[in-house]
Amino acid sequence: MANKNQKGCVIVTGASRGIGAAISLELARAGYTVGCLSRSGDMPQIEDATDADRAQWFSVKCDVSRPEQLKAAFADVQQRSKQPIVGLVNNAGGQYRTAMSTISTKGFEAVVRNNLTGGFIFMREAYNRWMKDHGGAIVNIIADIWHGWPDLAHSGAARGGMHTLSETAACEWAADGVRVN
Repeated sequence: MANKNQKGCVIVTGASRGIGAAISLELARAGYTVGCLSRSGDMPQIEDATDADRAQWFSVKCDVSRPEQLKAAFADVQQRSKQPIVGLVNNAGGQYRTAMSTISTKGFEAVVRNNLTGGFIFMREAYNRWMKDHGGAIVNIIADIWHGWPDLAHSGAARGGMHTLSETAACEWAADGVRVN
């Protein structure tokens, strides 16, 4: 278990910049060890942080659209942090603008794999590997999809799926002390 100065490890996907980098840095400042996952493994916004903040995080290269990389990344975080996995922030995502009438099946599936399936796999791994027996928290970042998302139907469908997946996991895993938002 983590000592009183270490709160445990949180995995953040899509941590290289923007929202993911900001979340990672704030978690590190709050005393968590943060496994920062990104497709490139580079963390330019976090690397600019102070040395004290940098001591709390490490980067892991992982493309969330590749299931084999997800399991390996999770195992890498567990091994490197040597702490309980107390949280997961599914932030990774991506899309491209195109009219729904022109999205190829391959393109649609690639965005869904990236924005929904990858998040599902990480949720399942976090739950089965640690949270089922110890509790924890999962936060899934989605977009404002509530009134449709013209030219981004593939991403809107995936993010809507993540919303429903989050509600389902919250119901199924609450008894084990896992909060899902």
